[in-house]
Amino acid sequence: MAELESISSKLDELRAGDPGQHLFGASHHRYEIGSPADQSALDHIEELVGTRLPEDYRAFITTIADGAPGPYYGIHSLGHATGLVEDCWGAHVLGQDSPLSGDVAFRELLEGPADWDEHVARLENDPSYPAGYERLQNIYQSEPWSHGRLPIADIGCGSWAFLVLRGSRQGTMWVDATDGSTGLYCLEVNFLTWYKRWLDDALDRVARADFAPVNAHYSDLKFGDNPRYRLVNPL
Repeated sequence: MAELESISSKLDELRAGDPGQHLFGASHHRYEIGSPADQSALDHIEELVGTRLPEDYRAFITTIADGAPGPYYGIHSLGHATGLVEDCWGAHVLGQDSPLSGDVAFRELLEGPADWDEHVARLENDPSYPAGYERLQNIYQSEPWSHGRLPIADIGCGSWAFLVLRGSRQGTMWVDATDGSTGLYCLEVNFLTWYKRWLDDALDRVARADFAPVNAHYSDLKFGDNPRYRLVNPL
């Protein structure tokens, strides 16, 4: 498949272009590429899920690598990803449909102010407001919201990217920022689109030696099509 061959070639280019591992997360994943997933590992997770993995993700892990350099701290291997699910909720959640359909934005559910300073002031002065965030955090970190999804990458600061395996949004990438009391957000793209956008951006940054963090609203949504992601205009 030409698309996967291109990804593999670009990964080699990226590794060669960043020997000092200056790109964010590179010092963690070190541009190390695992072996492709073997049939037994694939059979095991698909038995847990009860269906085939999304085809683009399946092609990536069986052709390029099961565990690879990638957005943030790199792409989890199947073994690590399923281990995270088992530790948090139990493997049974993989075989249940995800109820997610669209963004779950805590501030909007609590009818919080759009202005950041007003939001902070309310957190400091209205005890019911932070209590509402804690309530939502407890709800959305539990079943059924944990159903049918696989951790893909650790974003940092408690947030992580995941792939929906079952349900109406099967095959879409999402960000779980519930640990930071923000919410759950759909990237509105599949795994391979998300990955290729990161790879092209990484190559561009390395070529320009630009390793500064992106100044944007909802910066974790950078490689998707969610309109919440917006660059902040420099002063």
